[in-house]
This record gives sequence, structure tokens and C-alpha cells, in this order.
Amino acid sequence: MSNVEIIGYVASGLLLLAMMMTSVIKLRILNTIGCILYIIYGLKIGSYPVALMNCAIACVNIVHITKGLFSKHTFRLLSIKNDDSLVEPFLEHYKADIDKNFPEFTFSGHPYACSFMIVRNMSVAGIFLANDMGNGTLLVELDYVIPMYRDSKVGKFLFETNRGVFKDNGFKKIVALSGSKYHARYLQHVGFQEVSNTEGVGTYELTI
Repeated sequence: MSNVEIIGYVASGLLLLAMMMTSVIKLRILNTIGCILYIIYGLKIGSYPVALMNCAIACVNIVHITKGLFSKHTFRLLSIKNDDSLVEPFLEHYKADIDKNFPEFTFSGHPYACSFMIVRNMSVAGIFLANDMGNGTLLVELDYVIPMYRDSKVGKFLFETNRGVFKDNGFKKIVALSGSKYHARYLQHVGFQEVSNTEGVGTYELTI
């Protein structure tokens, strides 16, 4: 197999992988890398239509990636109750994904100390449920963001922009548990620090 063929196969693999991404930003980034490889591939085999088409697609992707990363987004934090009409349908709709990322979570009938829906550009982007552990400590039960909005902006809005909401409710510290590398990276990205790790489950704290 020649080097040119390898480039073509890798490009095809990246485009296929991009189609499996739930995050639009990640999809476009992988698609752009695949397009760049296809440009190289097209030039190497003398197929200029292939190179030009993928150049155009890459440019479109870059424009949308730039907009997604740097355009202004509007966020709102909405207080909710367990019996609010949107809560159970939302949890049911995303149950499979929630079970995958928060396997220990079980929706409780009792009121949570802090419960919010996070709205991004007038669309429900996520849900936050946490219990009071006493001594000013809030334990996160569920901090779920739907796949298309997983770029940490929702988390930064919740834990940085609206940190005062927790403080106003008498909390001094937020504790979250994580058994996955992806969730651990997210927690660290929005300001949490790992304080312990037992049997692969990390405990992360955010001082308010």
C-alpha cells in the first residue's frame, strides 16, 4: 500500500468517525482534518475536483467552528422542582445517555437542595440536581448537559458566572464524584480540584 493510499484511507476513517460525534463542534473539527487529508490525497493523485471540493468543505467547517467557539450565547438558569412538568420527560428522553455517564444516579422523589434547568439560546441544554450534605457542602447528584452542548460553556456559566447562586443559598463548597476520564476533565475545566481517588472514583471539590 502506497503512502497516498494510506492518506486516503485515514481521511475516509476520520470522516466516518466525525459522523459518529454527538458534539457539532467535534464533528466539524474531525471533518475538517479529514478534508485536509483529502485535499492532499486529491493533489497527490491529480484529482483536482476532489481537492477543490474538500477545500470548500473545510472552509465552511472553519467558519462554523469559529462561530460556535466565539459567537455570543445567551444562558439562563431556571429553578425547578421535582414535579415540574419538564423534568421527568427530559430525564426519560436522555435516560440512556444519563445512565452511561452517571450510572449511580437515580431520580429521587424528595426535593433537591439545588435544582436547575440550564437554558442556552432558548433551548434546554442541561439539568443540575444536588443535595445538601450539611456544613455548607453541596453534593452533585446530576450535572447533565445534552450532547450537542458539551463544550464546557454550560458548566462555566453554572459554576463560574452563577457561583453566587450557591453562595446565596449558604453553600461554601460543591462536591462531585466522577468515575470517567471525560467527566473528570470537565470538572477540572470548570474549576473543580481532585481531592481523593478511591477504586477509580475521584472526589472533586469546588470552593465557592
